[in-house]
Amino acid sequence: MLVYIAVIALLAIVFSLYTLDGRKQWFVMPGMVAAAVMVSKGLYIALAGYTDLQLLLSLFECLIAAGLSLVFLIVLTALRRFDIARRFSADETVCCFILLIGLICGLSGWSLGIIDIQSMVSRLLIIIIAFLGGGGAGAAAGAMVGIAPSITQMVPPTVIATYAFSGLLSGVFSNFGRIGSAVGFVLGNLILALYMQDPADISSALAASATAGLVFLIIPGKAYKAAARAFTASGIKSAVEEKNERSLRMAIKKMKSSSSAFRGLADSLSSLAGTSKVSEEANVRTAMEQLSHQLCSHCSLRDICWEIDYHETFRGIVSLFESVHDHGLAEAKDAPDNFTRRCPHISELIAIVNCLYDLYCRSNFWQLQRISSRNLISGQMNGVAEILDKLVHELVDHTDERETLERELRRAVSKRGLPIENAGINEVHDRYIEVWAQFVECPGEMYCRQAIEEESGRLLGRQYKVHESSCGSVDCGERCRYRLLAAGAHRFRVGQAQLAKSGRDTCGDSGGSMMLDEGRQLLLISDGMGSGPAAAKESAEAISLVGGLLEAGFRQGTAIDVVNAVLSLRGNEESFVTLDMCLVDLYSGAAEFIKTGASTSYIKRGSAVTAIKGSTLPVGLLYNVEKEVVVEQVMPGDMIILASDGLMGMDLDGGGAWLSRVIGEAAVNNPQTLAEYLLDKVISISNGKIKDDITVLVAQMGEIA
Repeated sequence: MLVYIAVIALLAIVFSLYTLDGRKQWFVMPGMVAAAVMVSKGLYIALAGYTDLQLLLSLFECLIAAGLSLVFLIVLTALRRFDIARRFSADETVCCFILLIGLICGLSGWSLGIIDIQSMVSRLLIIIIAFLGGGGAGAAAGAMVGIAPSITQMVPPTVIATYAFSGLLSGVFSNFGRIGSAVGFVLGNLILALYMQDPADISSALAASATAGLVFLIIPGKAYKAAARAFTASGIKSAVEEKNERSLRMAIKKMKSSSSAFRGLADSLSSLAGTSKVSEEANVRTAMEQLSHQLCSHCSLRDICWEIDYHETFRGIVSLFESVHDHGLAEAKDAPDNFTRRCPHISELIAIVNCLYDLYCRSNFWQLQRISSRNLISGQMNGVAEILDKLVHELVDHTDERETLERELRRAVSKRGLPIENAGINEVHDRYIEVWAQFVECPGEMYCRQAIEEESGRLLGRQYKVHESSCGSVDCGERCRYRLLAAGAHRFRVGQAQLAKSGRDTCGDSGGSMMLDEGRQLLLISDGMGSGPAAAKESAEAISLVGGLLEAGFRQGTAIDVVNAVLSLRGNEESFVTLDMCLVDLYSGAAEFIKTGASTSYIKRGSAVTAIKGSTLPVGLLYNVEKEVVVEQVMPGDMIILASDGLMGMDLDGGGAWLSRVIGEAAVNNPQTLAEYLLDKVISISNGKIKDDITVLVAQMGEIA
């Protein structure tokens, strides 16, 4: 006893002077326990005299103590985080059972009259496990509890058999409730009492069983319900839970199969598109063969033109095709001199060239359209496959973690004095999480934001900051949504201002900003064809579709191609829009500008201004949309200015020089103020006569939050 008191005192002194963090404790704690046991035992046997066997037993004991300290640390951590809705994992359940076995072993020799405390507690534990888990669990627990005390003392085999058989009967009778479990256990003791020769042992066993049954009945029923919930993850699960798990596994399997199928189809279409590239020379040669067959097959000069002077004939036909391309129609005067002198069918030749060129253009057009459709569908299928893979990853890796975090978050927020009705986690990524909460009432948005920030960071083990939030309503009767980024992300402020064309009430442009996963901020402006409500509808739909696709996980190029296909297939000549996108990485500061028919964008750094120009066509005008991508580095304090072409149309100098000068000279350090300042300048120079709709979107990169 003195040795163990010394071990405890030594550990108490060490850990009162040395504070462990959450990660080091799993390594330092077992090591310190092993060292303390070895030092205390070693000094004792060194002073009292030792043998090789004593040294070996001491070494073995220090290793066992280190292992048990790790087990008890897991139990302590689980109990600290435990609430009524939480479930223990399988590892935590095993550690709790080991702790209970240790407590039972430590009760050896304790008694209350004729009742042996160790025996009574052992029987109570078996009855509880049998009641919660059934006959099989009761028999297994009985065997384990019967064997465990043999570590410290001699246990008759009849005790092990009695515990196992009584636990089986207790579980079988659990269908009749708690009274059934208690009666079943006592019945097992009575049946096997015939094999006990000593009447004193029979009396002691029956007294311990009766006392255990009585204590079992006294314990409130809520405690058993809480225990059943806590150990469901590792115990026998209900039919509903097993059905849900099977459904989840089947869904994951189908999603994986669908992802593989979509990726295979995409690869197949990509390979077809790669082998179907339009070859102008091949199409020209086909046209030549048609011409030779239609016009020259019965001509006496055919061998001279198409065999001896083939290259001269080829170049001459190509020059006629170029004349059709340049002037819309080839004439006899456009034919080369050798054709005019030698060919007896020059007029027929010119007519056939005009017809064949039209067929050649149509063939190229449909081939390009077919390849464009293949590339579009291939990109969409790849995007769907990527989204399915992300969903599978989240379901497999984050389902249990998310469920635990949601319970812990509700409990932690309620402990801060915020009466919360419900809370959940929509997305969990490495650098980004999205949390929603529904409060009964709260003192204000800032206090709720602070609570979500601190508790989310504490639960996930890293610092998070709320970068976007939307309050459900004034009285918090609806859900509030919070988007949090891990520490290291820059703050980002966005301002927007609009002006409608003179004589119009509605601006045909649309703009917006949204946060995407992994700490990316999207800035987007769309200019619809024309002005008024129709243009506003087109541009708003384009922004909504692109934003939704990017938020779902599609790549930027695929999202633009989808919008282009939707607008192209409408068949309306005015169904096209411009898209001006900027994706900013809030950690690295890399800004990716993607322009499709959009006007110039600007980066303002102090008084210096950088222009980002584009020269592509709008989305929806052609079957293939060309995208210009420019990557710039943005520093804290820089401002990004996106504007529709209405602002460029007001440039007095042309080419953007006036606008660059105005932006550079603006002594403004607020995005909203700068956006309004630019529109005020436009109004002043135009005397209030706005020629086109104008939308200005200004964003500023701030310091690290």
